[in-house]
Amino acid sequence: MIEKEDILEVIENGISFFPSIRNKLKASKIELNKALESLVQEGILYYDHASNKYFKTKVGRVQLKDAGYGFIIVDGEIEDYYITKENLKNIYDGDKVSFYPIGRGERLMNAKIHHVVERAHLFIIGKYKETLRQGKKRSYIVSSSPQFSVKANVKGDTLGAQNGMIVYAVLDYTKPQLEAQIREVLGHKDDPGIEISQIALEYGFLTAFPEEVTQEIVAIPDAVEESQKKDRRDFTNRCIITIDGDDSKDFDDAVDVVKNVDGSFNLGVYIADVSAYVQEGTPLDKEALKRGTSVYLADRVIPMIPHKLSNGICSLNEGVDRLVLACLMKISKEGNLLEYEIAEGVIKSAHRMTYRKVNQILQQEEVVCSTYKDLVPMIESMKELSQVIRQRRHKKGGIEFDVAEYQFSLNEDGSPKSIEVRTRDQAEMMIEDFMLQANETIAYHMNIMHLPCVYRVHEKPDQEKLKEVFGLISSMGIEVKMTRNDIHPKQIQDALEKIETSTYQPIISNMLLRSMMKAKYSDECLGHYGLAMNYYCHFTSPIRRYPDLMTHRMIKKLLLHPKKLEEDILKYSSFIGDIAIQNSISERKAVECERSVNDMLYAWYMEQNIDKKFKGVITSVTSFGMFISLENGVEGLVNLNNMTGYYTYDQDKMSYSNGLKTYHLGDSVEIVVLSSDRTTRHIDFMFADDYENKRGVADEGCL
Repeated sequence: MIEKEDILEVIENGISFFPSIRNKLKASKIELNKALESLVQEGILYYDHASNKYFKTKVGRVQLKDAGYGFIIVDGEIEDYYITKENLKNIYDGDKVSFYPIGRGERLMNAKIHHVVERAHLFIIGKYKETLRQGKKRSYIVSSSPQFSVKANVKGDTLGAQNGMIVYAVLDYTKPQLEAQIREVLGHKDDPGIEISQIALEYGFLTAFPEEVTQEIVAIPDAVEESQKKDRRDFTNRCIITIDGDDSKDFDDAVDVVKNVDGSFNLGVYIADVSAYVQEGTPLDKEALKRGTSVYLADRVIPMIPHKLSNGICSLNEGVDRLVLACLMKISKEGNLLEYEIAEGVIKSAHRMTYRKVNQILQQEEVVCSTYKDLVPMIESMKELSQVIRQRRHKKGGIEFDVAEYQFSLNEDGSPKSIEVRTRDQAEMMIEDFMLQANETIAYHMNIMHLPCVYRVHEKPDQEKLKEVFGLISSMGIEVKMTRNDIHPKQIQDALEKIETSTYQPIISNMLLRSMMKAKYSDECLGHYGLAMNYYCHFTSPIRRYPDLMTHRMIKKLLLHPKKLEEDILKYSSFIGDIAIQNSISERKAVECERSVNDMLYAWYMEQNIDKKFKGVITSVTSFGMFISLENGVEGLVNLNNMTGYYTYDQDKMSYSNGLKTYHLGDSVEIVVLSSDRTTRHIDFMFADDYENKRGVADEGCL
């Protein structure tokens, strides 16, 4: 009997004709034919009738180039596969395809696509167009996405779309020419906020909830019912408060702190019990899982669960009863966890506090302290506990990246009015510390009880990349500890402290941050490198993150109310790994969507500053030019083609030089804005000296 592995080994060695394979394996014609047909049906082999050859198939993602040809990228393989323009008909950028290598050309491995495994783009957002040719009307959509620049013919109802309107449509790939069915008409291209709506849809984030979800939430009460309070702890007499931003509308966490006579602290973290309303397996639950996260975009939030829940019954609003899952902790004056309890409860928030007001209390502003005199002692205890928790984390090696974040204020037409640095003061850090403490405690308990959990993990970074960054820091004249062994979080922490007052601080912080692995969700407890924690999960934001909702669900099912414990452990263990992967993908999409919106707004903001001069810092040096960051967070490219003279790129020193002038990473420079395009989200700069030599003196810009 012929083994399939033997056939594959022969074909991988370049023997691909039937007679040659048969000869090599010394197999009977009938037996070999049957085995080859089986491998073809399984999709492991492909038989090319034109050449009479058998090829082993591979799966990869297509990356198209502007010239029409493309490459296929296979995970885990260093070399990419070249695809000719002729073989890319009805194939689009990002599509996952089955293909087979057909031999090496002069430099590259050539390949042919067998079939599409998965389309990268299931919908199109763009401008609706109508044309009239020979009395016949043709309707089509021109995509507005820079990553998916296509046209699609409209089929079916146009839903009243008029020429030039922006529409959202589902794609059909069954015909030779791309077709689309309009699902939503977003409006005219100049309607306020339509640019952000387009980007959100590009990433698959829909504002409207499905009809079955809308129907399901009708039955959800607007107030906590007496029957729901049964067997829950009553925390309504405690001085529990929420602390959030001024413009927050959903409050999923509340806290209280008591300082004990012995110097220890009782910390209560009370989290909205969303799982009491989002029942497992319902349309509402399935939609929450599909979304995975709420998405925060400049002037709007696309919620994970409907507003009736997120801003209503699940929100810990002031003065009303709300259901919670509480993590009650006793913490020593050194920051060690002494005792803890996890319980279902009912709270009534005593105050809806904001970061601004709490910071004013901590700064002892008389009017605010007088208004909230009942809270002042507790807030002072909160500050003390926060410092204790933070010092302990710092001692263990927790990394604090001081990277500036920016926020936009928009005009009524949706255009950016201003860009401001997002402040992070004592109150913000306090709440962060308390939430981290609760998340760590919950993860620790789930792990020692051997219960399934969706952990938040941050694995050890690629040490070679990290050592490269440390080498670069040393070359800047900043002394950092280098070891032969792996770099510990404490060493990164020390490096960040050394550059605190350096002009290189923003650049090095960003470089160190980029060298880190991305945090993700996992069903394995792999620890959190950045926080220097062995146990960590997400528990504190079930209104806006599905993993937190899953954690609540498993705490209640497996810990607080176990009925079929072994059966439920097996059930959750069987699928939480898939949920972790799905939610990691949802989170990445949300982050990319937020960045795309910000890039669009940055470009839009700079459209009014064309030919204006600004001061900036070189934050990245690449083979094609340098990226310059301005003080408001705007980043643009000085392309090598826009630099006067012949410059040599030095990758090791991260610099460009023409013999007379050298540009280094971290240099302060003056640039002029050449172009800015909100559609492509690209901003191009030119060094001011080069601009003035070619075009004349530029006006000073004002940010």
